[in-house]
Amino acid sequence: MVKYVQERRTSLFLIELMVALLFFALAAAICMQFFVQASQISRQSANLNQAIFVSQSLAEEFRAMNGQMSDQTLYFDREWNESEIENAIFTSTFRVTATTYDMLLANIAVFEHPGEPIYTLEVRIWP
Repeated sequence: MVKYVQERRTSLFLIELMVALLFFALAAAICMQFFVQASQISRQSANLNQAIFVSQSLAEEFRAMNGQMSDQTLYFDREWNESEIENAIFTSTFRVTATTYDMLLANIAVFEHPGEPIYTLEVRIWP
């Protein structure tokens, strides 16, 4: 009789241990999903910051040259260093789109290949 009660306690302990392990494994899986999402959001935020920096630099160059700047396309690698088109992950385009009432209008867009623009900026100056 004592042996039967002891085996029953042992099996009950093993079941409880398995349930606790299952709970912790499930909690770990949920936490991993949050960490992956946080990593993706962090990467997207860093790319947006770099795209804003590149766009603002082109806009300031356009203003400094008093609008005497031609259309251009710049290519960047994963670390946002300028690169050739073959190694490009990001592309920045600068286009002078309109002149109205002696005002110059330029559009700047930064893209990640392939896809929608990460950031766009419209610049207007009076030459």
